[in-house]
Amino acid sequence: MKIRRRDTLNIKLGNRPSKRELEEKNILPRSSETERHELRQQIGCKLVRRLSQRPTTEELEQRNILKQKNEAEEQEAKQEIKRRLSRKLSVRPTVAELVARRILRFNEYVEVTDAKDYDRRADKPWTRLTPADKAAIRKELNEFKSREMEVHEDSKHFTRFHRP
Repeated sequence: MKIRRRDTLNIKLGNRPSKRELEEKNILPRSSETERHELRQQIGCKLVRRLSQRPTTEELEQRNILKQKNEAEEQEAKQEIKRRLSRKLSVRPTVAELVARRILRFNEYVEVTDAKDYDRRADKPWTRLTPADKAAIRKELNEFKSREMEVHEDSKHFTRFHRP
């Protein structure tokens, strides 16, 4: 069975809640026209009071909150600053001159470049020594201490020799 368009509109209007239900759910305001007018008057008074307390444009300009210049003057001022800074950069001394006059120290002008990342831990070959290697090293050290190392006669008995 097909429903006509007029019938669907009648169905939707029939399901529509009443004005009293909408007011209870705060969808429609309960206030009358005079109450709404009074509320608008109160809001208007508050806005007028706030606007009257607001500082004028002259006061804002004096406090440097509002800019006094127009766009052309601002652009001209920026161009002047750029010209002045570029002039100062053109007469700037080189690094070599600053080093010669001892204004810059070595650590202030060293050029830093990127380096490859690699394992920088030291190779520890003594961890791979065999017992025979260790014995040979101890023997060589003892020979050096007994033959080549100069020690005062009174201190010779303090010299420590390693076990063979």
